[in-house]
Amino acid sequence: MIKLGAFLVPLVVASAVVAATPDFGMYGFATLGGSTTGGSGGTVVKVSSFSDLKQYAEALETPYVILVEGEINTNIAVKINTDGAVDASGTISTTYGELIAVGNNKTIVGLGSSAFLNRVGLSIQKKHNIIIRNIKFTMSDVPISKTDENKVVAYRNGAEVVLNDPDCINIQADSAADNWAEKNVQASYNIWIDHCEFYNAATDNKDRYDGLLDAKNNIYNATFSWNYFHDHHKGSLIGNSNGDSLRHEITFHHNYYKNIDARQPMMRYSMSHLYNNYTEGNAGSGNGPNVRIGSDLYIEKNHYASLSQAIFYGDDGKATIVGNKYDGCGTLMSSGCGSKTMRIQINSGTTFTTADTSYVKIDSLTAVGSFKPSDYYSYTTDAVTDVKDIVTTWAGVGKISTTEYEQNVVTPSSSSVESSSSSSSSSTVAILSETAINTRVYAFVQNGAIVIQAEKGTKLRLFNPLGSLLYVGTATEAETVLALNVTRGTYLLQIGKHTQKILIK
Repeated sequence: MIKLGAFLVPLVVASAVVAATPDFGMYGFATLGGSTTGGSGGTVVKVSSFSDLKQYAEALETPYVILVEGEINTNIAVKINTDGAVDASGTISTTYGELIAVGNNKTIVGLGSSAFLNRVGLSIQKKHNIIIRNIKFTMSDVPISKTDENKVVAYRNGAEVVLNDPDCINIQADSAADNWAEKNVQASYNIWIDHCEFYNAATDNKDRYDGLLDAKNNIYNATFSWNYFHDHHKGSLIGNSNGDSLRHEITFHHNYYKNIDARQPMMRYSMSHLYNNYTEGNAGSGNGPNVRIGSDLYIEKNHYASLSQAIFYGDDGKATIVGNKYDGCGTLMSSGCGSKTMRIQINSGTTFTTADTSYVKIDSLTAVGSFKPSDYYSYTTDAVTDVKDIVTTWAGVGKISTTEYEQNVVTPSSSSVESSSSSSSSSTVAILSETAINTRVYAFVQNGAIVIQAEKGTKLRLFNPLGSLLYVGTATEAETVLALNVTRGTYLLQIGKHTQKILIK
């Protein structure tokens, strides 16, 4: 792929040669609306624990570049039975699950090839400007509670808590509003999910887990690229139900789908662009893109192989289907294929190569849509004959350099300050930091105020537990008294380029 530069004149170019090193830049809908910058310009932090990831990722507005190192789970052991319910006599040893509510202006990037969120899902609810790259996700063996649907069971403050769906990533804009005008202005937008891996444990219960990457309600300016989805029942649901007629505008490109039964993806009321994806079934099973009610899709130069149904539609969905490649199961001569055919639905006038027509059956014709992605953004495609090799080689984790993010990295370390806001005496004093010039910084709570003692001229910034900036300034000669409304939680004190946490108990 070759980036085309400024988005002045929409243009589509097909390359004829497989690139040795693909262009992994941002393309598609995520480039619109001023582009998606994530936590660019914010503090860069390296995290290796659930508590640190949660603190920085859930900061409401403060921009952070969060570097994830190694596996992160809750580290709270529990046993479950084969249905996923918590059971002291269960035969499966696992950990409690969790969902992190990601705030605005965040970049979350895995380091190397080992960054792994294990039974820890990400929820993006009415948020914007978020980048997630190079992380492996699974909800395998997450404890669940069966209500109307399976829900994640977490353990917080000494008790079990039932959370939301067991998605690896769930993007939504749920609204309690009862009027359409208000619902329509609540959205999640400008989101880029790139080079991640999503999977779950094999199970005969298709509802044991939910989607790998779902987007519901009002979602736009999003790109999902170079991801590896595999070994699961339901891949991606776009649009919550036939009543979810809000915006769903997403670019899917260079994703690798393998051994997924359905929803690759399934789209309602979606104006989405699918190009250069490789979708591989398991000996003739599994379904590719499902074009549903209200959708107007552009499905371009994808390779579909060994599926039961490659492209299919219902509820009068529309799609422009251009230049795709189809390999029926029998074509691949894989074990278990026999002479199985792959069913497809196409636009009127579509022509096939001889190879395409082997073990491929045309079910019916799909109505052509009016959406053209080149009217919205510039992009380039790889030749459809190269898609399999490019995507299977370069999709997933461990394929990108993260050097651009690893500048001025801060490694969090916790310090405690006991709150004594109800007392006139001060609490325990904790050493928070020692700077390169040997400046010692102390902080404590006194009469409801945070008191900071530091060398005169030391630059200070303080953020509350929600990530909002409470104070910015420089230390006075003796001490800086911040007469703030102190509540329980973890505060962030930034001294120059050094960052430290203050735990108010």
